[in-house]
Amino acid sequence: MNQQNQSPPKGYRVVPEDIPNKGILFVDHGKENRSGHGGNCLTECRNGDILAFYSNVSGEIDNGHGVAGWTEYRRSTDYGRTWGAPVVLEYSKRAWERDEMYSALVFGVTTAADGTLVAFVSRFDEGLWVKKYPPVVLLSHDHGETWSEPRPLDPQATVEDASLTFDAVFVHHDKVFAVFMGGAANYCPGPYSLYVSGDNGESFQLRSRLPFDNENYYVTAGVLDGGKIIVYSYPYRKNAEINEHDIPYVLSSDEGRSWSEVRTTRFARKIRNPQFSPKIGDYYFLHGRSGHFGEEAKHLILYASSDGIHWDDGILLHRKEIGGGDAYSANEVIGKFDLRKPRRLLIQSSIAYEHGTSKVNEHHWWIEDIGGT
Repeated sequence: MNQQNQSPPKGYRVVPEDIPNKGILFVDHGKENRSGHGGNCLTECRNGDILAFYSNVSGEIDNGHGVAGWTEYRRSTDYGRTWGAPVVLEYSKRAWERDEMYSALVFGVTTAADGTLVAFVSRFDEGLWVKKYPPVVLLSHDHGETWSEPRPLDPQATVEDASLTFDAVFVHHDKVFAVFMGGAANYCPGPYSLYVSGDNGESFQLRSRLPFDNENYYVTAGVLDGGKIIVYSYPYRKNAEINEHDIPYVLSSDEGRSWSEVRTTRFARKIRNPQFSPKIGDYYFLHGRSGHFGEEAKHLILYASSDGIHWDDGILLHRKEIGGGDAYSANEVIGKFDLRKPRRLLIQSSIAYEHGTSKVNEHHWWIEDIGGT
């Protein structure tokens, strides 16, 4: 693979340009010997503010790759040009400081049809990525200034039924959709489940189980032209090399009540922990780690598609240089609530800052001037 700087295909522009690069430093965990490996998720509020969530965890426990800490977020009130100071999510910090729970971290967030912010919290035990309890939901009715107390995603679910999402949440036909994996173990060997709320996050109902192999891991989801829901997973196999080119997905034409058979689609330069974006103009985007195995793995890669299923050859946004834990990422369409503003895609990703560790900072890239907008 050519290691020189690349130009994206005609049809959109990446900022900062001259990729691959380090993007825009968003959170400098290195100043305090901290890390932010998981929990990247973003939402644009109805008033135009942007909230960007991330974890603030120990740089020493689990080598900076774990969940030993709490969730924070920063706010932009000027369309992403500048960002306010970090805000500690009080419930998350409280969970970390008490004995009966190790940590409670936001792993998904969206803005409901009425403007309510809906944050999905996974709850972890001591141990690398072990889940202790099923997820809870936090609501904000004032654009993230204050948050409700936690309420269960599903009062009937155990942690084996539902435990973790990777921001696989979206709004469709004024309903909030969220796809969760189940299982307490570090790689969630449990079912994939779709939960739906018709009351702006006040309550959720289990709508269906998805037909993925329970050994799969990671999840991302969205809506295609015509209203079909698409969900991608990753064919994880513990202690085994994986085909990271042909990635499983399923489709639903009835808002997640039933699903197609599992199909695969090709990613030329591999993908792990994929993150799918809504369509902006002519393109869907999908980004994540350029695989975990073999040559040219562990970079941050971006793919584009006209139909959300068949993807281009991909471009590198960042080339991994040091450490580990790179390319755990999230995205949000910015400008969707104000027709006077251009729609852009904001990508947030973890990038290692220290040799020989998995200590990471958070960095930003923007996708702009998208054809068809």
